Amino acid sequence: MNRGQIISLVAVVGLTIGLVVYIQNQSKRLYMMDYDFKNVKIQGIGSQAITFSFDLELENTSDLDVKVDNINFKVSWNNQQIGRVESRQKYLIPKRSKKALPLVLTLSRAELNEAVGEALSSIQSFTQGVIRVQGTMDISADVFTIKQFPFDYEETASNLVGLSISSVI
Repeated sequence: MNRGQIISLVAVVGLTIGLVVYIQNQSKRLYMMDYDFKNVKIQGIGSQAITFSFDLELENTSDLDVKVDNINFKVSWNNQQIGRVESRQKYLIPKRSKKALPLVLTLSRAELNEAVGEALSSIQSFTQGVIRVQGTMDISADVFTIKQFPFDYEETASNLVGLSISSVI
């Protein structure tokens, strides 16, 4: 091998190693993507339905734009599932940024089980309940795809409604 071929071979090997390290670093950042629930609210309590709204805020720390879709989540009341949403909406989160994804769940009284119906019969029993949102979403960026990336949130109803229950009745 002549000197030019050796330099070319070293350059190709170096670039390949650099690319592999870069891909591993970006992959780790995607797996460590931070999320938080903002503006978790009970939008309304009516005679026929209850509407919950959530902003799932995702922080993309990677150097790649991230696509999020297939957001599936269930809502539990005191460890009993009361509703489920499967969203096919697609979102783009630019590199090194945060974005809030709006999620909404409307439950009709018919969908609510007996325990939740009893809890809703009085304001005090309702505000003592615990609401939990558990779900998954698909995340992709260039050559990376993470299927069913999990998220989880739990809060008491009193903290969601706030001090003024009359605002949602």
